Amino acid sequence: MTREIHGVAAAPGVALGPVRWLASAPATSASDTPGSDADAEIARAESAFDTVAARYSAQALEAKGPAADILFMTAALAADPALLDQVRAGIRAGGPTAHSVTQAVAHFADQLTALGGMMAERASDLRDVGQRVVAELLGVDPPGIPDSATPFVLAAQDLAPADTATLDPEIVLGLLTVAGGPTSHTAILAKALGIPAVVAAPGAVEITENTEIVLDGTTGIVQLEPDAARRADVLAARAHRTSVV
Repeated sequence: MTREIHGVAAAPGVALGPVRWLASAPATSASDTPGSDADAEIARAESAFDTVAARYSAQALEAKGPAADILFMTAALAADPALLDQVRAGIRAGGPTAHSVTQAVAHFADQLTALGGMMAERASDLRDVGQRVVAELLGVDPPGIPDSATPFVLAAQDLAPADTATLDPEIVLGLLTVAGGPTSHTAILAKALGIPAVVAAPGAVEITENTEIVLDGTTGIVQLEPDAARRADVLAARAHRTSVV
């Protein structure tokens, strides 16, 4: 019998394909070695924030509609003075530079989460800023969409504007997130791109890489390893939509 997990319907449509997970973010630790010169480390952190903010802004200039607005707002998060002050304080207290970023982001993300509603959903955008700044400081690639020549359903703990705004609907057939909500930026951008999406599906953590699923962005139901009849129904519906268009 086909297993199902349930989430929140975020963008209508049905997707059939193998699951690929978003690349994980670099981790930091309080036991990391701190820099020997606090002023130099603060300057390095400020430069990393500036670089990340500039990348968001560049993406926003190339985007259209809600994607551009969301990316500009995220660029503003990366330039928030209070966030930078918290990072500076962490470094001056002897904390490792990258971990000071992680801690400062966690502090403000927790505050946003406590506010609830749409403010809580901005916490994921802020965490993405932190992950990209940390990646810049560590000299590694930031979390991102898997490179694939064949279409797939993208799964993630949550998706950030920088990821969602650049999705190719020909390759990314659907979106599935463990966290998020129907008013998250993932949901807004998925609707704009016409990509089916299911969010707030904690059971998604059970899905292994390359498991075939049917994701229904209208009902919020995700079927794992669908049987032949269900696959045929989805493919027939897809062929019908294509012929109508």
